[in-house]
Amino acid sequence: AALMELGALVCAARAPRCAACPVSSRCGWRAAGFPVGVAKVGQSYAGTDRQARGALLGVLRDAPGRVDAEVLARAWGPAEQRARALAGLIADGLAVGDDQSGYALPT
Repeated sequence: AALMELGALVCAARAPRCAACPVSSRCGWRAAGFPVGVAKVGQSYAGTDRQARGALLGVLRDAPGRVDAEVLARAWGPAEQRARALAGLIADGLAVGDDQSGYALPT
């Protein structure tokens, strides 16, 4: 807990307070000459499970009733990823159904 507090209050990324740091003599960042951090690259959206879930939800939302598994297969091709996305939607309570009865939004 103390290290978390030190990191939050003294070793802040935008304004580090090295002069107030009780362990500055052992600091790897300071020993490396205060290198500039590398910007994090965000995950792309294309091809992710999140995109698959969105595509499947879009089909379910636009359908007047239950949607056959074949229709969902056309909406999102990779079978393993589609199955994972559907399972997640059902587990999260955003969809109901199965391959035999079809899928729908919960009522």
